[in-house]
Amino acid sequence: MQMKDSPAVLMHFEGSTIKFTLEMPRNENMVTNLDDVPVNVKVLEGNEEREYKPNMSNRKMTLGEWMQHFRSFSMNCQVDFYVGKIKFNIRSLRNTFPNLRRIGITCLKDEPNENDILSTQNLLRAFLSDVQLLELHRVPLHENLSLQHIGMANLKRLEIDNQSDLNLDDISTWNFEICSIWTIDHPKLLFDLNRFFKLWIKGSNPMMVELSISWTTEITPDWNILLKGLKAIEEEPYPEGTRKLIIKNIRGISSEINFDHIDEDVVVVFSLFD
Repeated sequence: MQMKDSPAVLMHFEGSTIKFTLEMPRNENMVTNLDDVPVNVKVLEGNEEREYKPNMSNRKMTLGEWMQHFRSFSMNCQVDFYVGKIKFNIRSLRNTFPNLRRIGITCLKDEPNENDILSTQNLLRAFLSDVQLLELHRVPLHENLSLQHIGMANLKRLEIDNQSDLNLDDISTWNFEICSIWTIDHPKLLFDLNRFFKLWIKGSNPMMVELSISWTTEITPDWNILLKGLKAIEEEPYPEGTRKLIIKNIRGISSEINFDHIDEDVVVVFSLFD
């Protein structure tokens, strides 16, 4: 589900996707009420588009009822929010989506304002306690509710894309099972990763099953910086640009670290052995 000016629901089936767009009446107050009735519902399947009047069993459905109706098809749905386009009362959203397990928050603005930051904080406060999978894409945060607070929320999966407030030193205190990070290259990145793996060897991140960090660079990474002091065992040679190593922590748990550098793309993946 995409919560924007005109909320949309994408339903994925085997080899097919159907998109329902709920067009709302113009609202000069800029706040859409979930009790409002959509003007119409557009349905897009492939290249075919059809329009439906929002009626079911001869009874008009409100936006909130539409959302609950779609969610009834699967409790494994994800709701995506777009900073700057969130025009709904957060409390009413929380009531419409109780126990929501998967959310994504995206900011498309280069310079988000204070209202955007406040809106993001309200969203996270409303849903974070129940969420198991969280995606953050360039989301404006604040010290009152920072990435550090989010990382300690016992998430099953956390995906972070180009967060300006990301500090790899903080990851050692986070509670997650799986985490995927897309970040920008900087001179201390490999040093930070080395320090993180050393902390894992000493016992940090007991919940962690997998961590992947990706970035782009025109410079060939010096993997010796990342490996310094890890006492890693390298597996048999792999194609150029790829390495696989094994490290073990004080609990006797072994993990594999994969390095891949193809063209300008670099990926480091940490994963526990089965």
